[in-house]
Amino acid sequence: MVISVAKKKVKRKLNKKACLVMLLTLYLIIMAFYYCLNLPIKNIVIKGNNIITDDEILNVSELSDAKYMFKINSRNIKKRIKTLSIINDVTINKSLSGKLELTITEKKVLYYSVLDKSYILEDGTTMDNLDIVGVPLLVNYIPSDIKTTLIKKMNNINYDNISLISEIEYSPNIKNDVTIDGNRFLLRMNDGNIVYINLANFDKMDKYMEVYATLNEGQKGVIYFDSSSERVVFQPFELIKKKESEKNELSE
Repeated sequence: MVISVAKKKVKRKLNKKACLVMLLTLYLIIMAFYYCLNLPIKNIVIKGNNIITDDEILNVSELSDAKYMFKINSRNIKKRIKTLSIINDVTINKSLSGKLELTITEKKVLYYSVLDKSYILEDGTTMDNLDIVGVPLLVNYIPSDIKTTLIKKMNNINYDNISLISEIEYSPNIKNDVTIDGNRFLLRMNDGNIVYINLANFDKMDKYMEVYATLNEGQKGVIYFDSSSERVVFQPFELIKKKESEKNELSE
């Protein structure tokens, strides 16, 4: 009988301890939830943007007026930011330290159309309110179907190689009024060289620096990437000028 009473007392003590532990755990969960719910935004970090400014992102996202970290809707913020044509994607990370981090992925700017006075982005959309240097200038008209294919081809090459181009000129190969290659382009490079290339071989632009490295120091000329042959033809400007001079002499 004495043993039974002692067991009951121990059981009551264990029940009280379990109840206290449960209450304490519940209290901590509630306090943690309250802390997170009212966690203030101490700083906003925006990274990855090179074209669009931090202020433009803050204004369109309406984060300037946001006060509490976990009361903002990440999906709505992302949706607002992506209304900017230049934005490709946004990643939002919230930290318990009060830091809100926005990682921006911008669309690539492929070239500037001199005729349309607008920038062409990787998805074919246009923007005219940008101020960017270092992108190629498209100097003449391109038929819409060829333009669409050009954009696709430019997306497939290393973006660093696009920055090597100064001007893009649509230059179909026509002889005696017969179009031999209607997909050919003339590229004026920043280093002074000229490249002839067509859409079928546009991926050869990724070999440009490799070819350039084989040229004699200071040598400039025309590189022909418009052939299906693996062999790359290079003609120095001096040789081209000499051939033209000889041709003119023969015609006189």
